[in-house]
Amino acid sequence: MSTWHSVKLLSNGEATSIMPVTTHMTWVASGRRWVKKYAGQWHAVSCKKLGVAQTKEASARAANDWWEAKQKEIDLTPQEATEEQRRMNAFKVWSMVEDWKQLDEASRQRLVDTMLGAGQFARLKEQAEAVIGSALDPVKPDRTVKVHVAEWVKFLRSVCQGGQMSEGRYDAYARHVAVFEAWVGPGAAIDAIDEMKLEGYFTHLSVQVAAQKYSASYAHTLLMTARQLISRLAELKLITLPGNVRSRRFRFNHSAAAKIETFTHQEVRDLLHSCDESGSERMKLYLLLMLNCGMYQNDIAELKKDEVNWSKGTVTRSRSKTRERNGPVVTYQLWPQTLGLLKKHRAQQGELALTSREGKPLVAYWLEGDKLRRYDNISSAWKRLAAKMKVKKIRLGMKHLRKTSATALGKHPQFKYYAMYFLADSPHGMDQKHYVKPSEAEFFEALAWLREELLG
Repeated sequence: MSTWHSVKLLSNGEATSIMPVTTHMTWVASGRRWVKKYAGQWHAVSCKKLGVAQTKEASARAANDWWEAKQKEIDLTPQEATEEQRRMNAFKVWSMVEDWKQLDEASRQRLVDTMLGAGQFARLKEQAEAVIGSALDPVKPDRTVKVHVAEWVKFLRSVCQGGQMSEGRYDAYARHVAVFEAWVGPGAAIDAIDEMKLEGYFTHLSVQVAAQKYSASYAHTLLMTARQLISRLAELKLITLPGNVRSRRFRFNHSAAAKIETFTHQEVRDLLHSCDESGSERMKLYLLLMLNCGMYQNDIAELKKDEVNWSKGTVTRSRSKTRERNGPVVTYQLWPQTLGLLKKHRAQQGELALTSREGKPLVAYWLEGDKLRRYDNISSAWKRLAAKMKVKKIRLGMKHLRKTSATALGKHPQFKYYAMYFLADSPHGMDQKHYVKPSEAEFFEALAWLREELLG
């Protein structure tokens, strides 16, 4: 904002100063326009638009009038806050609440009356006591949050026992909904779960993310679990579905692409060589299945004999993780080393291709009461391999072996199109779902190239 004087020429040729003009905007002579930055955005208006002569002196007052009207318009228009602003606001509110707890009654009264006017503290206190009084009415035992969380967990367990959900996923649901239950209050009535309560939970999670107590991904999972519980209560007609249950405002920046970490080819060879040196043929077989067929521990443990063509040396199956979502069935050509060890350690009895020496599954999850129990022979063998290599911990986890193979394929000019097919993830686009069927022969060529690339 600047102040200057207009100059007027008199009839005798002398100049005289007239009323000073205070400008609200900045004059840009080259463009014959006025500009101003306000609320993080630039605003501009030209002399032509103002309908005045294209000089600073002739347009100053018109520009002032235009800006005063524009500023009122901006101030009256609700501004969309960014995700970062919402998180910071939530953190500030939380800090204010914490500060409020430290104030005595007299300090609180002075603060509120100063901000809102004399007598406002007493009025607000009276209203709050009335609300709290009504909230203290006894909650019917069958309408507490605790009871209905327990009912939902019981239902999920029946889904798990019916084979429609893994034990691990059931356990995750039970743990995540417990966080929401603790926040709402186990003894609170489910009727208290409304739009404001859901928004409050989102704010609470945002504060935890801002304070770096939760990751954005974990906060997203907790919120999604709470939404599922709330939707179930509404489906059973126990509560009215909150209008903001699907609000797009309730989101966390959790989907940013993570850095893909892989083993170097030399690290892969060192791992296999360490298996040879220590005589750990079974561990070597597990590593080869992960590199050759993109398997995780569960895939190896659930591999069935009838999924292996022992004469052709192929494995045909869908991933354990994606079977319930109709994941793709992929045929892998086994490398000679993989097939040889698989035949040597093939289970003598049962339908599983590989079991422990006692004939039990290599990996197992089961429920004892409400507790998840598990063991993982493959993970234990991985830890023993680290000890034999005289390292406390191998640089990356086993899951990165699958990523290492897929990344290697993805870098090949011809075979890169088979990287996603190798992973056997659920198809995403229409071409993957209905139209494009990869060439099995070329995929086998890609796997043969991958063997040479990784193993040398």
